[in-house]
Amino acid sequence: MVRMADTYQLWLDQVRDALRSINMQMDDWQPVWSFDFRSEYDAGVKADDAATKANRYWWKEQNKSLKQDCRQTKDCWLPRGHRGVCQPL
Repeated sequence: MVRMADTYQLWLDQVRDALRSINMQMDDWQPVWSFDFRSEYDAGVKADDAATKANRYWWKEQNKSLKQDCRQTKDCWLPRGHRGVCQPL
């Protein structure tokens, strides 16, 4: 029988793989700006979609820390002065 904690770890491994595929190491970003992966898992979000959300969240936080965050729309994860429409988290 697979325990709930085991299924979460399997899902989290899939998230890590998805992040690695776009050169975003969870171990590098998560300690700096913690993303709530548990809530994503509990909500039934697919691992790939959670990785995308985390990626956008981390870029938004990095842009904000560099004072380069987009100010056109609330929660746009792109840097200030980006081209095209804003991309919300």
